[in-house]
Amino acid sequence: MTDAKIDEAERDAAFAATVARHPDAFVLAVSPAGLFADLPASFDPGRLRPVTGPRSALDLVVPDDHPVVIDAWHTFLGRGLAQCRVHALSAPDQLVELQMIDLSHRYGVPMVLLTGLDGHPAHLPLEHQAIKPRLVTVRKNSNAVILGADPEIVRVLGWSADELIGTRAVDLVHPDDRVRAIASWMDMLASPSGEARRVRLRHLHRDGSVVWFEVTNHNQFTAPGVGEVMAEMLDISDEMAAQEALRAGEQLMRRLTETIPMGIVQIGTDRRIAYQNERAARAIGAGAGELLDGPLLDRILPGDRPAIDAAIDAVLREGRDVDAEYGYRSEQRGLRRVRAGLRALNGPDGEVTGAIICITDVTDDVRLRDELKQRATYDALTSCRNRASTLTALQEALDDPGRTRGTAVIFIDLNKFKQVNDAYGHATGDRLLTHVASRLRGAVRDGDVVGRFGGDEFVVICPDVPGAAEARHIGQGLVAALVTGGLEVAGERLLPQASIGVAWAGGETCADTLIARADAAMYEAKKSRTGRLALALAD
Repeated sequence: MTDAKIDEAERDAAFAATVARHPDAFVLAVSPAGLFADLPASFDPGRLRPVTGPRSALDLVVPDDHPVVIDAWHTFLGRGLAQCRVHALSAPDQLVELQMIDLSHRYGVPMVLLTGLDGHPAHLPLEHQAIKPRLVTVRKNSNAVILGADPEIVRVLGWSADELIGTRAVDLVHPDDRVRAIASWMDMLASPSGEARRVRLRHLHRDGSVVWFEVTNHNQFTAPGVGEVMAEMLDISDEMAAQEALRAGEQLMRRLTETIPMGIVQIGTDRRIAYQNERAARAIGAGAGELLDGPLLDRILPGDRPAIDAAIDAVLREGRDVDAEYGYRSEQRGLRRVRAGLRALNGPDGEVTGAIICITDVTDDVRLRDELKQRATYDALTSCRNRASTLTALQEALDDPGRTRGTAVIFIDLNKFKQVNDAYGHATGDRLLTHVASRLRGAVRDGDVVGRFGGDEFVVICPDVPGAAEARHIGQGLVAALVTGGLEVAGERLLPQASIGVAWAGGETCADTLIARADAAMYEAKKSRTGRLALALAD
């Protein structure tokens, strides 16, 4: 296909053929600039459906198809005829054909036919896609009475230009903005001729809705042949709606940050505070614009400071999200525990522009967590490890990848404990258990674990023991610890009596096997029936 101009007969034939195939197609006239114009009076549309409202063919199609329409328009300018397949804005899932035909020789203007929507009703809402004018002009006298207006004003305020003649301009302004409107008008009247005054005002549409205008009143009273005010009214409703949405969003966020039970701090890349809610201000003790580091780090416990400083660096330099926990001293509440969630803020290009820090006092949570851990790990009466925790410690010792020597297990069973309970009561029995636990903890090495296995049984886990002889030596140390001291009961000294079994393993073994061997050794010691402390070593 060449770019040569198609002759008039071929263009007439193309138009007639299209109308014959699609007698109820949509039709529009177009100006040389590509904007839609009124259909000429000489054109009889017949069953064709005229469309009013859109400014150009671009208003008829989805945005993704705008380049297709533009290419077709350039082809049309060269050949006088062009067509393209596009998705209509009123039916975006449907392909339609847009045909441009130069019929200037017949009607004085080119024509556009939209086909492929034959089954759509006659009220196809193409006219709703029209873009309202943003700028209209109004002429006023010295009393701000309207003398004339741009005909397009009907599309932005609902009143025709003729209806507005004789109306006071202030009557169109929203009541809440009339004082500002009058002040701006009086300022304009007092200004030299030729100057202008600009003011943003809400106006009332005919349907009662609000339209924002930026009104520029030009003082032209002394201009030759004018003697009036020319007002340019720029529709800024979209801008003001965006500002209002932003303002409402900011207000919502600020109200939320004041309501939620945590401190919220926003900092820039220089670590200066850009915003903080009241809770954060009380916790940090610094104001907006001040550096976060000094007031915050000064209150953090020294051991936690490096981690928090590194967390802030990670967020601001690398954009990483970090959660951290630290202790700090409150002047009013003493030592507290705090959890901080640090999240990076990014600009349009992804660069880090600052960070949000959410600060929550978790002192009570930490205390509860520690209590639960204590209950899950330790025996409530003796403060020794409980049975499950003792077995876990033994398994960890056996599984330690750095384990190069052996592991010893020492099983202790109190002799004649029932007689103590029967003779002195259960409270004394509990005192005896607590006394034994204390003596055992005082006699073991650093890193050894003393556990209450249940009732009057105790188990000591000793990692890193080089041999059976060393294991027996540790057991003997426990025997000596229990012999000395004793418990004062009703004026008498009650010495614990126990049987102790020791098991040692240097190679691979399982926890149950080692416990069983120590238990068996303890029973061998108990067979002596000496009534005194006895020690046995498992084979």
